[in-house]
Amino acid sequence: MGIKNRRTFLHIIGGGIIAFFIFIWNKLTLNHIEISGEREKTLPFNKNKAISFYDNYIIVNQENKTTVLSSHCTHLGCRIDKQENGRLVCPCHGSEYDLNGSVLKGPAYKNLRIVPSEITDEGKNILIKG
Repeated sequence: MGIKNRRTFLHIIGGGIIAFFIFIWNKLTLNHIEISGEREKTLPFNKNKAISFYDNYIIVNQENKTTVLSSHCTHLGCRIDKQENGRLVCPCHGSEYDLNGSVLKGPAYKNLRIVPSEITDEGKNILIKG
């Protein structure tokens, strides 16, 4: 095996090892977020506010519909805590999502998780179920 072939071989092996560790890190990070998630939580609800950020959740009110999204970016799990021009923006690597949680710009490639919820009878709170 010549020097050129050996270097190519080492580059391929090194790249494969790095890709493997990135893959494992991503799986462990997102798995930890799912495991550490709370089962049920009651949060204040303001039907007049379009977007509210609460720790692990984003509450979106649009067109008489309320949706609760996970606030953890599907890229590496950073917490999304801001919106710009009607887009939810990850502060770590710049992934962007629409208000339905669909990916608009990467590096994330999975949509935000929709969290089951219901507004309480009096309309002042929202019950998060997962």
